[in-house]
Amino acid sequence: MPFFKRSNKPPKRRLDAGNTTLSKSNLSLAGTGELAESVDNALVKLKLGRHELLFQDGEWIAETGSQNNSNNGAEYARLQKQNLQLREENNFLKYKIEVLLDMMAASTADCNVMEKELDTLQSQKQGHRVAR
Repeated sequence: MPFFKRSNKPPKRRLDAGNTTLSKSNLSLAGTGELAESVDNALVKLKLGRHELLFQDGEWIAETGSQNNSNNGAEYARLQKQNLQLREENNFLKYKIEVLLDMMAASTADCNVMEKELDTLQSQKQGHRVAR
């Protein structure tokens, strides 16, 4: 008799495990107690240290009331510029790798052709010796 028995039944769910559907009554905005108009208009706020972010139209936007907003904007612009430079460098390095792989494939093909020619010449030389 096995110690552990497999059951084909899924485990029963507790009644207090939580609701899986969102409704106006159980949705609050960032712990402020304000209720959302509807699920479609629900806002997501994120507070990381002294920074507050708002998810709107598929993008994270810095909250306008956050501290050092001008510094955040300058740092954001600097990071965007650095990100662009790194993307360009990454694309250039990918291009270099493709060129090097093409060069390696061409030299390998040339080497294989030379080896076949060498084998052909060696077999002709040996055949020429036998004929004498």
